[in-house]
Amino acid sequence: MEMMDSLIPQGVKRSSGGRVPVVLWIALLWWLTMPFATWAAEASTSPAAPPADLVLMNLPVVTLRAELGGTPPAVRVARAQERFDKLDRRELAEPVTQLPGRLGNVSGVAVQVGNRILFSVVDGDLDPEQPGQTVESVAATAAAQLQTALDARRDQLHWPTILRGTGYSLAALLLLLGLLWSIARGRRRLDLMLRRALESRLRTRTSGRFDWSGALLQLANSIAQIVGAALIALLIFLWLDFALEQFPLTRPLGQRMGAFLLGLLGHVGTSMLDAVPGLVTVAVILLITRAVHKLVAAIFIAVQRGQVTVPGMHPETAGATRRIASTVVWALGLTFAYPYIPGSQSDVFKGLSVLFGFMVTLGSANIVNQIMSGMVLVYSRALRRGDMVDIGGTIGTVTSLDSLSVKIVNVRREEVTLPNAVVVGSAIHNYSRRGGSEANVGALVSTSVTIGYDAPWRQIHGMLIRAAATVPGLGNNPPPYVLQRGLQDFYVEYELFCSIDDPRRRFELLSVLHAAIQDEFNRNGVQIMSPHYMDQPAAPVVVSPDNQYAAPGAEKT
Repeated sequence: MEMMDSLIPQGVKRSSGGRVPVVLWIALLWWLTMPFATWAAEASTSPAAPPADLVLMNLPVVTLRAELGGTPPAVRVARAQERFDKLDRRELAEPVTQLPGRLGNVSGVAVQVGNRILFSVVDGDLDPEQPGQTVESVAATAAAQLQTALDARRDQLHWPTILRGTGYSLAALLLLLGLLWSIARGRRRLDLMLRRALESRLRTRTSGRFDWSGALLQLANSIAQIVGAALIALLIFLWLDFALEQFPLTRPLGQRMGAFLLGLLGHVGTSMLDAVPGLVTVAVILLITRAVHKLVAAIFIAVQRGQVTVPGMHPETAGATRRIASTVVWALGLTFAYPYIPGSQSDVFKGLSVLFGFMVTLGSANIVNQIMSGMVLVYSRALRRGDMVDIGGTIGTVTSLDSLSVKIVNVRREEVTLPNAVVVGSAIHNYSRRGGSEANVGALVSTSVTIGYDAPWRQIHGMLIRAAATVPGLGNNPPPYVLQRGLQDFYVEYELFCSIDDPRRRFELLSVLHAAIQDEFNRNGVQIMSPHYMDQPAAPVVVSPDNQYAAPGAEKT
C-alpha cells in the first residue's frame, strides 16, 4: 500500500474556541509533507514491473508505471480500484481534487475524492514516448476521467436512468427488427425479380452461344446478398452501440464502438478519395490500350481477309500474329497501369505477385514449349483447318489449331488431340497440298497392283487409267498416269496416280477406285497377282461377268 495513503487523517476538527490546537496544526503539516517524502525516498521504476492501466466504469483513467514503496503498478491499480468500489453515495457526490507536492528531485500529485486519496501520480508514471508530459498534466487528465467515472457510477445507481436506458434500448430493438424484416422482404422480392428476368431471357434466347446475361444476373444476385448481409451487420452494430450508450456502466464501450465505426467509415472514405486519381489514371491507360488494340487488330484482320498486303505477312499467319500482338499490347497496358492501382504496393499484392511468379515458374516450362511449338506450326504454315494429314500415323482432318494442341478427326470420326510439341517432332504428311509450285493443290492419291509378266504392260496401263476415269471425285489435273515401280520375280508392280478434288474424301475414293480396278480387270480377264504367288495357275483367276453381282451383292444397274 502506498505510504501516503496510510497516513491521511480522516478530518480535522476545530476547537470550541475557534482556534486550531497546535497538535492539530502539527498533524496537518506532517500529513501534507509525509507523502512526498515517501515518494522521494521510495519512488522507483522497475524494468521488471510492466505498466498497469486503471479502468473505472469501463473508462480508462490513468496508466501507472512506477513502483511506490516496493508496490508494483498492478498492485497500485488494484488498490485504487478497491478504494473506488468502497465509495458510498455521499462520497460519490464529493468533488475530485488534486494535491501536488515536491520534495527533492521527486514531484507528484495525489488524486482524491473528498478526503479519500484514490491514487497518486509521480515522475515514474510518465510515458517515456511522450516527452512533453508532466506530472500535473497527467494528474489533471486522470482527475477529469475519474470525475466522469464517478458521475457514471452515481447515475448507474439511479433507477430512473436504468429504466430510461432499458426503454430506449427496447424501442431501438423493435426498430431494428422492423428494419431487418424490411431488408429480408426486399431481398426476397429482388431475388424473385432476378429469377423472372433470367427465365424470361432463357425463353427468348435463340442463339446457342453463351449468354452473358445469365451470368450477370447471378453476379447481381450475389452482390445483393453481400450488400444485404453487410447492411444487417451494420444495423446490429448500430443498435448495440446505441444500447450500450444508454447505461452509465457500458457508455464508454458504446462510445469506443461509435468511434471505431466513425474511424472506419472515415478511413474508407479517405481511401476512396485517395484512390480516385489512381483509378482515373488506370482508366485512361486502359482506354488508350483498347484503342491501340483495336487499331492493331483491324490491320491484321484486313491482312487475314486479303484486303491489305503487308510484306512478310501471310493471311494464314495473320490470325495468330493478331493474337500475339493483342497479348503484347494488353500486357504493356497492364504493366503501365499496375503502379496506379490502389493498393498495388500493399503486402497483399506483393504476396499475390510472388505466388503467381512461383506458379508460373513451376508450371510454365511445358506450357511455353507447347506455345512455341504452336508458333512454329503457324508460321511454317504446315497445317490449316480442314487439311487432310498424316501425323505420326494419325490420319484425319485438322479441325483445330491452337496455342497448345492440334485436334484431328480421323476416318473413324474420333477426335484425336496431339500436343504441339509432338506434332513438331513428327513427320507431317499433308494430303491437302502438293509440293512445289502447286502447293495449294491437293496431293495425288495412289494405289498399287501386281500383274504377271504374261499380261501386256500397255494393256495394264490402259485398264488402270480407264478404271480411274469411272470414279467420280478424281480430277484431271494432272490426268491419271501409271508408273511401273518394280520388276519382281513373278510379277510387275504398277502404281496408279490420280488427282483428287476433295482430299478429305481420300480413303472413300480409294475404296471406290479399288472396286473399279477389280471390275475392269475382271472384264478383261486379267488376273491380279496380289497376294504373291509361287506357281502359275492353268487359267487366269478372275471373276466372270455373270458372277460380279452375286448375292448378297447389289443388283446390276
